[in-house]
Amino acid sequence: MKSRKFFYNKFSLLIFLVFFMISLKSNIVSADINLYPQKIGQFETLFAWDVVVIDDIAYIGGTEEGLQIIDVSDPRNPTELGHLDLGVTHSIDVLNGVAYLANYFTGLQIVNVSNPLNPIKISDFYNGGHISDVFIVGDLVYLVSLENGLEIINCSDIRHPIKIGEYNDGGSPNGVFIKGDLAFIAEYHAGLEIVNISDPYNPTEIGGCFYGEGAYSVKVIDNIAYLCYSSNGLKILNVSDPTLPTILGSFNNGGMVYFAFIMDDLAFLSDDDDGLEIVNISDPTNPWKMGGFNDGGHTRDLFIDNNLVFLTDLDDGLEILELTDEVPPQNPIFPAEILIATISSCTILVIIGGYLFYRHLNKRKE
Repeated sequence: MKSRKFFYNKFSLLIFLVFFMISLKSNIVSADINLYPQKIGQFETLFAWDVVVIDDIAYIGGTEEGLQIIDVSDPRNPTELGHLDLGVTHSIDVLNGVAYLANYFTGLQIVNVSNPLNPIKISDFYNGGHISDVFIVGDLVYLVSLENGLEIINCSDIRHPIKIGEYNDGGSPNGVFIKGDLAFIAEYHAGLEIVNISDPYNPTEIGGCFYGEGAYSVKVIDNIAYLCYSSNGLKILNVSDPTLPTILGSFNNGGMVYFAFIMDDLAFLSDDDDGLEIVNISDPTNPWKMGGFNDGGHTRDLFIDNNLVFLTDLDDGLEILELTDEVPPQNPIFPAEILIATISSCTILVIIGGYLFYRHLNKRKE
């Protein structure tokens, strides 16, 4: 009787310890995942590429429909307001009721969107090449193209845009971001290039860095540059000295990252195959993924407005996600780590329990 009591006490203690470990592991994992993007709306269109959202209106550029203007005041039921087919649009910037479109084959297209029900083309500028990105500062428009590099266009007379400067080193730039007197260029073969544009008539390169091919876009917040690679994830760089940028950290889970939207200590990444990835960058030397959303397709760009994430997808059009800290009831999250820990612990439990039971039987026979 004493041996049986001893056996049960030992077995009960073992069970308690195993499930305590599982519970502890579960708490650690779930604490890391505190953002749960939930899809609440969708606007179906073909090959959506870029998106900008201003005052409950989404401006979508695509490779099939050109410019589409969508009412997203009710994110669960987005509806089209206007549409202007100007061809393959890779990038959009909107300022004061005017949309500036980077058209891959026909250059800069300038459109009056003050009446979203009736967008009207104002003018255009094309100097050859395949235009991939556009960025506006005041009356100056910055374009990048595979053939012409960085082009600076004066649009003070919006009906007659005039090119005033160019920087072209023969590379293949994909994206541009302007901060003060500097242009940060994501160059496919050369990584990050930093160009002084204080004299827009004579831009000159002053720095850069290379961490593999595939640089696609770049954002700069304060003195940190977030460089997205279509083949190499996200690189986080210190650009406080633009002549000598240095790497702080990187995030790469094998996906193809096209764009980043930076909000406080979070980087929201659009990944071709992995959808939306949410990365904690509070410590730029050690970024880590804390959540995401993926329902298939091929994600291209994203824009965040309040607690809504607007994703463009080549297959699904515009997808609208709501950020919440509540686990979706219809899709409870049970991380693989917890499952593995549970199975491993149960296996150990069975083995040890069997061994104890075997010894108990042998003692009874003796």
